[in-house]
Amino acid sequence: MNLKKKFLAAVLGGAMLFSGSQALANPAEFQHMPMNQEQIAENISGWVNHLSAEYGVDSAQVEQALKNGVHIRDVQYAAIISKLSGKSFSEVLAMKMDWLQVAKKLGVTREQFENFYREKMSEKLAQDAFTDVKTVQSLIKDGYNPQDIIIAGKIANAAGKDIKSVLSKRKINNTWIDVAKSFGVDAHKFMPPKPEQTRE
Repeated sequence: MNLKKKFLAAVLGGAMLFSGSQALANPAEFQHMPMNQEQIAENISGWVNHLSAEYGVDSAQVEQALKNGVHIRDVQYAAIISKLSGKSFSEVLAMKMDWLQVAKKLGVTREQFENFYREKMSEKLAQDAFTDVKTVQSLIKDGYNPQDIIIAGKIANAAGKDIKSVLSKRKINNTWIDVAKSFGVDAHKFMPPKPEQTRE
């Protein structure tokens, strides 16, 4: 199987971008970080460049690792540990036995993973909600869930309003559809499909 086919198989198998607080507890049960997998699958070099820029690893080393048959999950995890530990990507990758043991050996703590995960999730939420990371972190601290933040952000963006003013309209006796209508926005395109809508 060539590099592109292996890459696509890994993407379709859900092996992309693992992180989170569970990583240290059980590396086999990493959590998926939301990304546009179709875009990644269309451009291997784009993903490699993203990994290089995001974690400061050498793109040539990443490409070589993939060509050598290293699983994308392992490439991603090695890049994360490299960034958090200050060790080179190739040095971390060469240490692989059990990623939990590698992380502990390099002094990477659970708290570092948790902070890293929260930061990346906040960045993704901010992008999806058309707002900034600081606002997202503040809203999460106030108890808003990620799905509501994304929907409110999309409504706010469509209506040219502030996300907090949109969130304030969501009450126990109304829906996001009602909130959107109050701002002159059709929210149906923002809402996840109901189960019956996904059936053939």
